[in-house]
Parts: sequence; C-alpha cells; structure tokens
Amino acid sequence: MKRYFKLILSLTLIAFISSCVRMMDKAQDVPKIGMIEVSYKVSVTTSFQEKGGEVIPDPNFSTEGLSVRFHELQTGIVTESVTDADGIATAEVVPGNYTVMVSGKVEKDGSYYMVNGTIPQASLVKDVTRQEAQSIKDYQFVIRPARLAPLIISEIYYCGSTGYYFRDQTYHIYNNGERTEYLDGLCFAQLHPNIASGTSTPPIWPDEDGIDNYVYALTVWQFPGNGTDYPLQPGESVVIAQEARNHVENNADSFDNSMANWETWSGNQSRDNPDVANLPAIYTRHLSKMQWLTSVFGAAFCLYRPEDGTKIDASFYENYDNLQTEVNKTSYYAKISANWIYDGVELLGDMGLLNKKRIPGFVDAGGTSVETVYTMKVVSRKVVDRRPDGTPIFADTNNSTDDFEVIQGPQIRRHGSKAPAWDGTNK
Repeated sequence: MKRYFKLILSLTLIAFISSCVRMMDKAQDVPKIGMIEVSYKVSVTTSFQEKGGEVIPDPNFSTEGLSVRFHELQTGIVTESVTDADGIATAEVVPGNYTVMVSGKVEKDGSYYMVNGTIPQASLVKDVTRQEAQSIKDYQFVIRPARLAPLIISEIYYCGSTGYYFRDQTYHIYNNGERTEYLDGLCFAQLHPNIASGTSTPPIWPDEDGIDNYVYALTVWQFPGNGTDYPLQPGESVVIAQEARNHVENNADSFDNSMANWETWSGNQSRDNPDVANLPAIYTRHLSKMQWLTSVFGAAFCLYRPEDGTKIDASFYENYDNLQTEVNKTSYYAKISANWIYDGVELLGDMGLLNKKRIPGFVDAGGTSVETVYTMKVVSRKVVDRRPDGTPIFADTNNSTDDFEVIQGPQIRRHGSKAPAWDGTNK
C-alpha cells in the first residue's frame, strides 16, 4: 500500500512540475507586471519606401547617439534612451501604450541630416530583447533622413484671442542659418487634414505613393520673386498674417500685426490691407470665400522648395499627376515630395494626440500645442544661442516637442530677430 501511495505521489509531482514548465513556457505571452526592458533598432534608408515592400537600410549612415523617447500615452511619462554603435536603444519602462520617437543629427558627405521617426502607437507589455529588435520589424525604425535647411517656421500664433476672435493668426519664417537665403519661390503649405482630433482617422493614401514619401496640402501659398528679389540674411525673419491690421480695433484683447510683410487675403475686398502685399495662393481647396484661416485647435504646416529643378507655380497643380486623393474619396490635395521639405511643424489640440500626426516623423518627430483655445498663447522656438549681432539661433532638431515652447501673447519678431532690409520700415 505504501508503495502504491508513493507511486501516486510521484506521478502527481511529475504532473505538477510538467504543468509549471508549460506555464513558464507561456509566461512570455503574459503581460509583465512591473518594469520591462525594451529595445528598438534604428536604421535609415534613402530609397523610395513602398507600401508593404521591404525597406532597404543604407549602411553608410551611422545611427549611433540618436535619442529615442518612449512617451506613455495614458500618464504622459517620457523615458529617454540613446542608440549605441549598433543603432539599438534600450530602456526600462512601465507596461503600457506608447508613442516611440527617435531624433538626432547625422553628418554625411559634408551635410547634416536629421534622423526623426515616430511609431504613434506601440503596445509594450513585455521585455523586448536586443535580438528581437534586430529581427522583428515592430521594434525597428527605418527612417528617411531629412537634410537640415536654414529657413524655418519660428513662431505660430493660431489659437485666437478672447471673444472667439481668430482673425489675428500670425506666422513667422526665419533664417536660422549662416548665409543669405532667398524667399523667392518658397512654398508655405497647410497640410491635410485640417484638424487632428481624438475621433479622426488618419487619411489612407494610394499604395503607389508608398510610405512617408509625400505630404499632402489643403492650401499652398508661395512667396513671389524672380530668384533674388527677397533675400533673408541670417537672423532676419518675415511675418505672414491671416489679416494684417491693428486687431485691437476689433477686439480689445488682440494685438497689432499690421506691420506683417504679407497677408493671406483671399477675397474680402473690404478687409484687405492695401499697405500689405497679398501672398499668392497657388493651390487651395480650403479657402473660404472671404479669408483663409486655420483651425484654432492646431493645423500642420511645412515650408518646401524643390532642389531637383522642378518648377512650382499655380500651373504645376493644374496637372493631376501632382495631386492625390485619399483611397475611395474624390477630394484632391497637393502632393509634396518629402525630399523638398525645408521644415515642418505639427500643431495638436493637445499633446495626447501625438498618434494623430499628419507629418511624417522624419519631418517632425513630435508635435506642439498651446493646449487651449482663445487664450492668445503662441508656440515659439526656443533660443539655444546668439549670433555676435544678438540675433537668436533657434532650436531645430526637427522635433517640435523639443524645439518649441508655449509663450503668452503674440509678438512681431520675438527674441531680437530682425526685419529684412528690403522691408523698408525696420519693423
């Protein structure tokens, strides 16, 4: 009898151990409680990215020393890491849903490139090893690098002032470089969709456009000139106003932007300022009959100009080859090659909407927001240095989360930036 019970006990023990082994084998499938360690690998590509196709990394671009940020969407907690010589970043984070962002500067062949990318939604609930980061696409960035350009969007006032007043929206373009740049032919575009809200779904573009090869515009404004008519020296800026006037006359809590260089007037003869030139619109499907305005909840913008010999003007967008529709929709948008983009800024209703970005991560790896509307708050680039003449050098990492700060009250040429000589008023 004792031998019988010993046999039963032995078989029970074997079954228990076997069950524990099976449970341990499946442990990797169970979300981990407490901190987890995750790794992501970063590479860059210079080839056209096809939808569903294999993206070939370029081995000539080093990805060591890039910043990788893990932004937990529910708590807002950000954990930072840095890529090693293999392009792998490892961090300890709490399990959750994340936006993962990479950014940094790489030098190649005498030029500097920003390497920016975003995975808007990543569910991180278990450890991700270095080996998995090297072999599993879900834990990899393969990013198109963006060449750093001197002309940047330095400040945007978009949220309006008290009394639901929004006609005073104002935008600043700045020469952040070290040599004279020319505005002639430069395009300033508002991108689709107009609003990135919590209920909106990102547009689906045709497979032929691939992934992150283009951005798509609702409205494109273009600076006039024949090539050298509008020079911008280092430290100089120009101002674009939705409507250039002393807005205090209409709203006591607004401000005076009548000294803007251009206004985006689109048809309201009674409100046109004859002393301020009208910036030509070369493509639009989002101008009202009276005036252009952007959402007080935040739009997305980019500056661009082709450097491959392509000539951009209104006739360019009369060619349907240069326009695009969303899948199963009929509205056309201006198709802009990502290689043409100088700068881009993603404005969000709040920072919890990073997963609704309209700009590819390599153009703007993050986003910025004043968080509230009709409060006269602006997003303005941070000053990181000064030139000998006192003009600012602004942050430009192609990540507006890092580059911009929120400031109370719009201003014409903040931080000591200068007006161009041809402006004539030293305003």
